[in-house]
Amino acid sequence: MYKCILLALLTLFATKLLANIDGYKLAAGDTISIHVYGQDDLSVTSKIDKSGNLKYPFIGNVPLSGKTTEQVNQFITDALMDGYLVKPEVHVYVSEYRPFYIHGQVKKPGAFAYQPGLILSKAIALAGGLTERASSTWILKRTTNNQNRSIKADEQTEILPGDIITVEQSFF
Repeated sequence: MYKCILLALLTLFATKLLANIDGYKLAAGDTISIHVYGQDDLSVTSKIDKSGNLKYPFIGNVPLSGKTTEQVNQFITDALMDGYLVKPEVHVYVSEYRPFYIHGQVKKPGAFAYQPGLILSKAIALAGGLTERASSTWILKRTTNNQNRSIKADEQTEILPGDIITVEQSFF
């Protein structure tokens, strides 16, 4: 019995450590998991929709978009301590990041599952590589704090969930 509980906790913490990017802000398309130790009815796994909120038992709407998992964890912990549980052990982590997108002069453009540690050269490989007409100009569009920005990228540029990569066409 204790071995099963210990194994479950170790798996949970390992998943949390592997799944979270430092300072990562949640947004629509991410899937989060919330677990409250000893309270199976309060464990939820849900994809964040465009509203950016999650209906959570006892609490109601929990704002997710623009928050880190640590901020969501603290919000839920505080809300559960306010008349529901004495000392809840809440764990919030991203179980699946929103995809990144790559289009233009790649062999298989589209949406791809994000993987921590992803760089542009690996993203291009996931898209089947460059076409014969691809240029060395790669533009990455990223939304940060509700602001879109374009970045001229190279092979070592880090890719984040939700990024849009454009591989331009060469004229020669």
